[in-house]
Amino acid sequence: MSAAILAGHLRRLFGNGRETLASSLFAKLVLGRLRLRGHDLTAQHVVWAYRLLLGREPESATVVLEKLRRWRTARELLLEIMTSEEFRLGHPDVGYLSEPNVVIKELDGGLRLFVDLCDYFVGAQIVKGVYEPDETAFVRRTVRSGQSVVDVGANVGYYSILMADLVGADGLVHSFEPVAWCADLLTRSIVENRFEDRVKLERRAVGDRGGLVRLGFQPGALNQGGAQLVTAAGAPRGHRVVEVPIVALDECDLRRPVGFVKVDAEGAERLVVRGAKRLLRDDRPIVLAELNRPQLALVSGCTPEDLAGEVESLGYTVHYLRGPDLTPGIPKVSGERVRSAVFLPRVGS
Repeated sequence: MSAAILAGHLRRLFGNGRETLASSLFAKLVLGRLRLRGHDLTAQHVVWAYRLLLGREPESATVVLEKLRRWRTARELLLEIMTSEEFRLGHPDVGYLSEPNVVIKELDGGLRLFVDLCDYFVGAQIVKGVYEPDETAFVRRTVRSGQSVVDVGANVGYYSILMADLVGADGLVHSFEPVAWCADLLTRSIVENRFEDRVKLERRAVGDRGGLVRLGFQPGALNQGGAQLVTAAGAPRGHRVVEVPIVALDECDLRRPVGFVKVDAEGAERLVVRGAKRLLRDDRPIVLAELNRPQLALVSGCTPEDLAGEVESLGYTVHYLRGPDLTPGIPKVSGERVRSAVFLPRVGS
């Protein structure tokens, strides 16, 4: 079913938005069948998720349609609702930790990293020693002593601190992180490891041009560093918006040549690439980038395949991590799954 047809059905079901779905017999009969083409998520999933988890009806047909457009599976929908501020305030006993709890995690080699345990998707996974093992192994075998490297979307600094150790005293890590609390933790880790001369932290977002942008984030979410650029469509419901500086890598004063770039920009990866074309053409760094289909569509207006094609046009070949190995080709990214792509300079280009 197309989005336009589905929207019409939902408007008829909701009327002016004040009538609840529970009062409509037609709603009970057809909701189980209403879904977007290619999606597993139905309108019934959305309605019952609101009822069971938030104890209320969705605000309107528009809200139901918004969820159906944004997510493909019930798992994705549940993850959004259960990490929302509304759910966590209503269920303080559910979840990992609801209050900030900053600790130091000692990493391999004696590195020390400040993390917050209530940041379930990053901080807690780092503490458990299970955070992105394949990507970590790739960075360890790729980054070399003395290199200049870039960390776009540094978050709390897991990769920045790791790469600072790998590049050594003669290397330099350029870290970019616009989320204040993440940058604060990274600053503490830089000082803790005495890496002030190795890590240059920029509290800015990275995109295709410089200026100011709006950044949306969900207070109290289990992924507290998961802020994303706000597009013309506006921030998702329940998100707060702040204004932050943004810069293109081609405009930055980077130590050249750059040998490695890690990009985790919450869907802005294509914008980062477009603002770094000269850097990619001139320095030919290896690039490790996150691919998240829903976020790429929302922020960059593209698919993972579009992004890969754009980088390939700059003289790169695309690979993906399968365990410790690099496999040629574009990684299959569907639904909520996040994959990492590796872009290697094409020989002879």
